[in-house]
Amino acid sequence: MINKPVLAITLFVSYSIVWAQQATPISAKANSAPESSAENNTVIEQPVLRVTEYANQIPAPIQHKAEAVNATAGGASINTSDAWQRIRATNISDILASSTGVFAQQRNGAESARVSIRGSGLGRQFQGGGLLLLKDGVPLNNADGAFEFQAIDPWLTDYVTVYRGANGLTQGSSTLGGAIEFGSQQPHANESNILRLAAGSYNTQQAMLGWSTRVMDNTTTGGTEDAMRLRVSHFQQQGFRQQNQQNSNRIDWQYWLQTDQQLEHRLQLFHLNSMAELPSSLSRALIAAGPRQSRGFNISGNFHHNLSLTQVAYQFKDPTHTGIESIVYYAQKDLINPVFTYIDRNYEDAGLMFNWQQRHHQLRLHTQHGWQDELRHENDGGAPGIERLYREQQATTTTLLYQLQHTAWSDQITASWALQGVYASRDIDELRPQQIRSHRNYSQLNPRFGLLYHPSNHHQWFANLSRSFEPPSFAELNNGNQTGINAPIKAQSADTFELGSRGFNTHLQWDVSVYYSQLDNELIRFRFPNGDTKSTNADSSIHFGLEATLNAALTESWLLPGDQLQLKTSYLWNHFKLDNDPTYNNNHIPGIPAHHIRSQLSYQHPSGWQLSPNIEWVPSAYYIDLANSYRTENYLLTGLSFSYIRTNGWEFFIDAKNLNDQTYISTSLPIPDAGGSDGNYFYSGEGRAFYAGMKYLF
Repeated sequence: MINKPVLAITLFVSYSIVWAQQATPISAKANSAPESSAENNTVIEQPVLRVTEYANQIPAPIQHKAEAVNATAGGASINTSDAWQRIRATNISDILASSTGVFAQQRNGAESARVSIRGSGLGRQFQGGGLLLLKDGVPLNNADGAFEFQAIDPWLTDYVTVYRGANGLTQGSSTLGGAIEFGSQQPHANESNILRLAAGSYNTQQAMLGWSTRVMDNTTTGGTEDAMRLRVSHFQQQGFRQQNQQNSNRIDWQYWLQTDQQLEHRLQLFHLNSMAELPSSLSRALIAAGPRQSRGFNISGNFHHNLSLTQVAYQFKDPTHTGIESIVYYAQKDLINPVFTYIDRNYEDAGLMFNWQQRHHQLRLHTQHGWQDELRHENDGGAPGIERLYREQQATTTTLLYQLQHTAWSDQITASWALQGVYASRDIDELRPQQIRSHRNYSQLNPRFGLLYHPSNHHQWFANLSRSFEPPSFAELNNGNQTGINAPIKAQSADTFELGSRGFNTHLQWDVSVYYSQLDNELIRFRFPNGDTKSTNADSSIHFGLEATLNAALTESWLLPGDQLQLKTSYLWNHFKLDNDPTYNNNHIPGIPAHHIRSQLSYQHPSGWQLSPNIEWVPSAYYIDLANSYRTENYLLTGLSFSYIRTNGWEFFIDAKNLNDQTYISTSLPIPDAGGSDGNYFYSGEGRAFYAGMKYLF
């Protein structure tokens, strides 16, 4: 376990100085042609490894995203919207289901979920944590690290890139989980307008309209180009369970300008209004008796989650000259959340991201400051009752990264050296009913060393050794519904070794990683059926796992000339446990199955239709408590989707979920000790459901 940052810094700086004097630019390894200014900014030049389900359909405007994935000496992947826009896709888990190494499960059939990479953020329920989420490069996290699942709409997302673990350092993340970017292609004047509609079980309805145009007359602007795009979307459902209605509306406006000097400017405005009722957790016995029910307290208390979010951002990019890219952004959120207390919370966040990249050098700065005012009342049937407490909270998080990439030993090996500094502050002023103040500072240096071996243009091996760091969020530091400060909470850090490979050949695409993480002060968050929360640190723990996606081309021209049969399988093995804990020994960390499998067999007809049976399989139940006294249940879900793409701009799909209508547990509340007994710790997954949709380009 790495525990001497001074030694790491000394080695890093010494090697950097030597290499700066002797290194050959990476671009020289690709060919011997003279360098251009664009080549000077290239980190690594090699053909794109199209490790997606549709290998030949990565659009040209996002090829640079795939190149960045390929330049990563560690677990990273990219998927385009083809993976989720021909099925029912209503939430973040539907998008991430196709991404290697991501555990994403709906919590109650609405837009909330449990999302975790390598065990990061497992205990978070109504907000996410342990990951950096980006929308077109702009952070969606609050300054304390928490994020809202409702900010993601699959129909506004053209691609998703996932940098697992410390491979997310280059994106601005410092956490064990890494970074996920939900991206859209930059606006283009010739982009088709789009209309999408879908409907299905539980009164689910979706709609999206996209429109693009040129603003300036490019015949008189001397080489300047611009485009404006507006996308609006709507989602609503009655829901599988009682107290499960949801209604969400989103607006995504973007303007792109490129000058005759190739300087790029991008303005973004995103707005969300979301209302979601919240069904209760249930016991296993209640789920078996009726998985659609909700306990009366949630219904009489009108538990719901009303969120309003507005974010504005400006991006500047000079890709051909200075290699500079910068982003400034501001976000404002209002949350009304009647649950066991009536929560009224206002957020403001502002941040700056700066990235400089020249040849084999990268410097990246991200700093963010946030303010939160939180007023909690007693919940009086969904309305504010007697005031309970009032607190003001401020957070600052800053990361600064330097990375050096170069060829090593041979032109087929790329070495990367990185050092990230992290500084965070968390201020809590609890003003009522009594005055309590807390000010915390957290800091750490995160070194990373990686090797990328590419014996051919379609095959890579990688290995890396890295450190990650996660300061606690306000959810860990304050006492939630109770007054007071959670004083003992420390920041989480981890040292991780990773080994893996990605690539493709004639018949197979693969993306495989094995990792081993030694964690200090792992953040463990419990949530109890009565709404109380508790956070603590595990002194030492181990996360050991395997992440794999295989996409096999089984046959071509099987039944007809030009048809295709493919099998895609994603597999997660998770072995997370405490390390000689004084109370719970070497018990498993609750909240995630040891094995999680998704598999889809797709037959594609040359006329444009596709038929895809699929499964999701959790072969073994997982523990819900640190005492390892009680488990969930294993399950197997089956599905079938059909899609048809016409050449005149029309697309159609039909998607059937849980065809075997299995009653199952989708997620659970992590608790310290269930005492071996059943309790209201579980959320039931959706039953059999059918959805249909269409898309029209015009």
